[in-house]
Amino acid sequence: MPRSAQPGRTRTAAPARRRPVRALAAAALLAVAATGCASVGEPVSAGTTAPVAAPSRLWPDRPPAPTPTGEQHEDDSATNVPGLPAVPSGDIRKVDPYAVIKAEVAAHRHDVTGADGLDEATAAKLATCDGRTRDCPLRPPVYRDLTGDGHDELVMGIEMADHLVGLRCYTVTGGRLTRVMATVVQPTSIEIAGRDLIVWEPAGTPHYAVRSVYAWDAHRRYMEFKSDEIRRVGATPSPRAQERHR
Repeated sequence: MPRSAQPGRTRTAAPARRRPVRALAAAALLAVAATGCASVGEPVSAGTTAPVAAPSRLWPDRPPAPTPTGEQHEDDSATNVPGLPAVPSGDIRKVDPYAVIKAEVAAHRHDVTGADGLDEATAAKLATCDGRTRDCPLRPPVYRDLTGDGHDELVMGIEMADHLVGLRCYTVTGGRLTRVMATVVQPTSIEIAGRDLIVWEPAGTPHYAVRSVYAWDAHRRYMEFKSDEIRRVGATPSPRAQERHR
């Protein structure tokens, strides 16, 4: 009787028969490591990480520019809106947003430059604007807590010629309506992320935009210009370009 058919015994594969399988598996792992590829669903190495180095100062022997002293934002400071009653409740939603803009226009009727500057056509439309007429250049008011005190601020946008927008922000301070931001932008979009007010504007180069961020400065009590950067946006490769890279 052959040994494999002997009663009470179970046939097992000889250890020598498993060695070729192990060798093939090891060779496959070496091939994956050598080519940098992995099976579907497995992570793939992005390559070596660039070493971190401390900044190297250029021309350290040259004297630095003098440090400015005093207030550097004399044209960018909080101001009370003239001609409006007090807001003892501190609730900015109880203030007529259209009356706010009209009060400022009346106080700066002849300003043609700066944050309060308006072209004649826009100023004339604002005089009768109540938010119900189609030619009103005011965008709908936006309420959002930008200072972190738990109370909403008021954000207004005035549409002007050449796609310009007068962007303004207001809060209530000591029972008085206070303007804490005023600038003129040419936006493709305006966003609020957290407590940051973000303005996107054309960069003058296709597929690029300027992203400017304004944030509350508790020391100056103003929506301070925080940063701007040029970002690549909306650049989707054409099907032909994608095909070339396959």
